[in-house]
Amino acid sequence: MNQPHLTCGICGKQGHRYRRGLCGHCALAEDLRAVLDDGDGCIRAEMLPFFDGFRTMGNPLAGIQWIRRPHVHQMLRTLADPATPLTHETLNAMSPWRSVAYLRDLLMLHGVLPLADRHLMLFERWLRDILTEVAEPERRQLLARFATWHVLHRLRRFAERGPITEKQTQQARGEIRQAIAFLTWLDQRGRTLATCGQADIDGWYAGAYTARRLTHAFLRWAIRNKLLTHLVLPHQATTNPAPISQQQRLATLRRLLTDEQIPLLTRVTATLVLLYAQPLTRILGLTIDDVLHDDGHVNLRLGDPPTPVPEPFAALLLRHLDQRLNLTTATNQDSHWLFPGRRGGQPMTTDTIERRLRNHQIAALNGRAAALRHLVLQAPAPVIAPMLGYTDQQTSRIATAAGSPWSRYAPGNDHAP
Repeated sequence: MNQPHLTCGICGKQGHRYRRGLCGHCALAEDLRAVLDDGDGCIRAEMLPFFDGFRTMGNPLAGIQWIRRPHVHQMLRTLADPATPLTHETLNAMSPWRSVAYLRDLLMLHGVLPLADRHLMLFERWLRDILTEVAEPERRQLLARFATWHVLHRLRRFAERGPITEKQTQQARGEIRQAIAFLTWLDQRGRTLATCGQADIDGWYAGAYTARRLTHAFLRWAIRNKLLTHLVLPHQATTNPAPISQQQRLATLRRLLTDEQIPLLTRVTATLVLLYAQPLTRILGLTIDDVLHDDGHVNLRLGDPPTPVPEPFAALLLRHLDQRLNLTTATNQDSHWLFPGRRGGQPMTTDTIERRLRNHQIAALNGRAAALRHLVLQAPAPVIAPMLGYTDQQTSRIATAAGSPWSRYAPGNDHAP
C-alpha cells in the first residue's frame, strides 16, 4: 500500500510520510543527530561532514535501518564521544569487520578519516586474526616475520602505486595460509624448517603442485634469510588460458547485444571483455568521464587515442551510463565510477563481476584471450596496444604466437603488409 504524500514539517518538501509528519531524509537526520550526540546536545565538529553527507543518501530508509543495528549504533556512539580519537586505529579495535569496513569507507569518503587503502587495511586485520590462531609461539613469530617483511612489504609497495586489488590480497592470504599449512605438515612429520630436506619439499608438492604453488613465496623467503637450506623448488610451466573460437566469441557477443533477459551491467562488462580484450581490473577502473559522447559518436577512453564504440553497443553503454547501480547508498551517490560499488568511493569488485559472468556462462579469461588474438590478426600490434591500454610487448608477443601477418610490423614501417 502506498504511503500518503505530505509536505514535510521540517524541510517543507513534498514526499512520503515516514513518521510524525517527517519525510525519510528528515527522519534519518533526526536519528543521526541522536546517535551522534556528544552528550551536550551537539555533534562533535569532526563528525559533521559525515552527518551532512550521510543524511542526504538516496535511500534514507536504508540509512535508518543501518543506524538501528545494535553494533552500528554502538560504533557511532563511540565515535560521537569527543574523548574517542577519530583514527583508523580506533576502528581497528571495533567489530564485526564488515560493518567496520563500511563505516571506515564512509568516514574516509567524507574526510573524517585520512584516506587509506581499504584492501590493505582489511588484510592487516585478517592477518592479526589468523596469526592469533597459531598456538606455538616460535612458529607464530616466524610467520609474523614472513608476513611483515615479505607479504605486507609487497602489498605496501603496491599501495604506493595505486589501490590494491582483491586479487593481490587473495594471493597474499594464500601465501600466508600455505606457509601455515606447510609448517604444520612439517611438525606432523617430526621436522622443523631448520631440518627440512629435499625429500620433505618433494613430498609436500607431490600430487598437489597447483594447490600448494603459493608455498614458493614462503620457502624462497626462508632460503634468502638462511632459515632453510638451499633446496630445489619444483616448477611447472603455466600457460595462458586457451582462447575460445572466433565463432563462439561472435555468438556470445550477439547474445549480449540482443538478450534483454541478461542484466544490463553484465551485458556491458562482458562486451568490454569480448570486444576490446579488456581485463576486469581495467574495466572496473573506468569512470563516467571515460565515456566520450559527442556529435552522435561514442568513444571509450581505454588508452590513447580513445577507441570508437560501434552500434548497437554504443546505445547499450549509454543506457548503462543512465542506469548505474549503487547510487542510492550513502557511499556512492556522487560516484564517478562507471561501475560504482557498494563501498564508499570504490568501484565494484572483480569477484562481483566474475560471479555475474559465470551465472551467464561467459568465460572472461578465455574470451579476452580470443578477443586480443583476433585484434592483433586484424591490425599491427603496436597500433592496437596504445588504444586498448596494452604495451607493445604484450600485443607483439600474442601477435607472434597467433602467426599474425603484422607480427614484424614496427611503427613507421612503410613496407608492412
